[in-house]
Amino acid sequence: MAKKFKYKLEGLLKLRKFKESNLKMELGKINRDIVAVKDEIRELHSDISDSYSTQETFLKSHTKSKMAQFYPTYIKGRKQVIENKESLLYSLEKKYQKKLAELNMAMGETKVIANMKEADLEKYRKQIEKKEQENIEEMGIMRRLQGEKQW
Repeated sequence: MAKKFKYKLEGLLKLRKFKESNLKMELGKINRDIVAVKDEIRELHSDISDSYSTQETFLKSHTKSKMAQFYPTYIKGRKQVIENKESLLYSLEKKYQKKLAELNMAMGETKVIANMKEADLEKYRKQIEKKEQENIEEMGIMRRLQGEKQW
């Protein structure tokens, strides 16, 4: 009975696959953060445009000057928040690109080890097949020799 195939670098392959899956999870988290920041920026732009339309209707009615000063300050503050969010978005996108490069490297390392495993497995199968063929030939020779002795 042939022994089962055991790959000597199986532990390393598992570690590489684990690293790859962790990087994929980190990429997913970063991507989710990027989408959230983009949504926040979109909401802030919408908030600013709503503020402009509210300011126009507010100024058409009789208002106090102190209340009218609120809108420019509010809009300026919102624009500053947008700038902060855009810089956060930029840093998240840089982080995403870096993690993507790490993931590509990890996937390449995993692929190399997996290909080595496949090559070793194929070599093992050929050795087993060769041994089985030798056993079959040996049995055939033994039968022929037994048949000759009986005559």
